[in-house]
Amino acid sequence: MAQTQDLRQAVSRISEHEAPVLSAYLNVDPAVQQNQTGAYEVRIRNAMDELGVPEELSLRVRELVAEEEPRSRTFAIFADAAGLLELYRVQPGIPEAFRWGEPYIAPLMLALDEQEPYGVVLTDAEKFRYFVVSQVEDPSADPEEVKGSGYRELDTAPSTPGPRGGMDRDPQSRRTEHNIAQFYNEVGELARDITFREGVKRLILAGPRERTSDLRSRLPEDLRERVVAEESVSMDAPDGDLLDQFEEVRQRCEHERAGKLLEEIRESGVSGLERTIEALQVENRVHHLALLWEMEGEIRWSDADGMAILDITSEESPYSGETTRVRPLQDVVLDLAAQRGARVDFFRGEDENTDVLRDEFGGIAGLTRF
Repeated sequence: MAQTQDLRQAVSRISEHEAPVLSAYLNVDPAVQQNQTGAYEVRIRNAMDELGVPEELSLRVRELVAEEEPRSRTFAIFADAAGLLELYRVQPGIPEAFRWGEPYIAPLMLALDEQEPYGVVLTDAEKFRYFVVSQVEDPSADPEEVKGSGYRELDTAPSTPGPRGGMDRDPQSRRTEHNIAQFYNEVGELARDITFREGVKRLILAGPRERTSDLRSRLPEDLRERVVAEESVSMDAPDGDLLDQFEEVRQRCEHERAGKLLEEIRESGVSGLERTIEALQVENRVHHLALLWEMEGEIRWSDADGMAILDITSEESPYSGETTRVRPLQDVVLDLAAQRGARVDFFRGEDENTDVLRDEFGGIAGLTRF
C-alpha cells in the first residue's frame, strides 16, 4: 500500500497528461452478483466503443482488467496511446464513469480525500498489533497484504515479551506493573515509528478499555495528539469482526471531522461559488475546501491564465484577452485547489453534514488563512 503522499503525486502526474486520456471508474464489487460473472468486463468494453477509444488501446485496457482480481469495489484506470496504463484499486464505491479526453481525476481525489490513512493500535498488556487503512491501493501493492475494507496488518512486534498476569490488580505485584509499563513504553515507540513512516494522521487505540487508557497516557506527546478514538475491543474476536469494528469507528470519526470543518468555515471561511472561487484563485486565501460531490455545471476557463472565468458567456479572458473554453465545474475547482495548495474534502451521501454544505453553503465553501 503506497503512502498517501505518493498517491497524490501519482494523481498530479496523471492530471498532467495531454488529452485524450481514458479515465475509467469501473464497479467491480464482488458483492454485486452480476460482477461475479465478469459483467464489468463487458461494460468497460462497451463504454470504450461508445467513446471511440482506439482499438489497440482498448485491447490493452481489456487485457489489464481481465488479469486483475477484483479485491475492491472500484477500479480506477488511466490509459492513453502514448503508453500510460495504470490501475488503482479503490475501496469506496464510486459511481461508474468513463471519459475519453482530459484526465478525470475527481473520483480518485474523492477516495484520497475522504480519509487520510488511519492507524489502529490493538493491544492489551500482552499483545500488540498495528493495522493501517487507506482508501486507494497502489498498483505495486502485494495482494496478500490487504484485508477487508482496505486494512493491512503490519508485521511487527515489541522485542520485550508481553508480561503475564497483566490484569493483576494486586498492589504487591510491582514486578508485573513494571513489566507492563516497560511493555507499553516500547509499544508507544513502535507505534510512533510506524505511524510516521506510514503517514498516518489519525490513530485509533483498541483493546480492553483500561488498557487503551493506560497506553494513551504513556504515548509520546506527538503521537498522543493523533489519537482520535479509543474503542473497547475483544482481543480474541475474529479478524473479520475486528475490522468491522475498526471501520465503524473510522466512519464515525470522519463524520465528526467533517462536522468540525463546517463549523470552522461558518466561523472564519467563505461559501458559495463566486465568493469561494474569488478567495481561492484571486486572493489565495483558501487552504481547505469543502465540495459537494454531486456538484454539476460548467464554467469558463482560461488556459493562458490558469484562471476560472465566472461569466459563462465570456469567450475571452478578462485577464489576458485570450480565448476561453467551457469545462466541467468540478474539474476546474480541483485544478485551482491543486495550483493553490488547498486541500479538498468531498461531501457525499445523505447526512446532516452534506445537507449543511448543500443548503447553507451552496455546495462549495472554504476555510481561509486570514
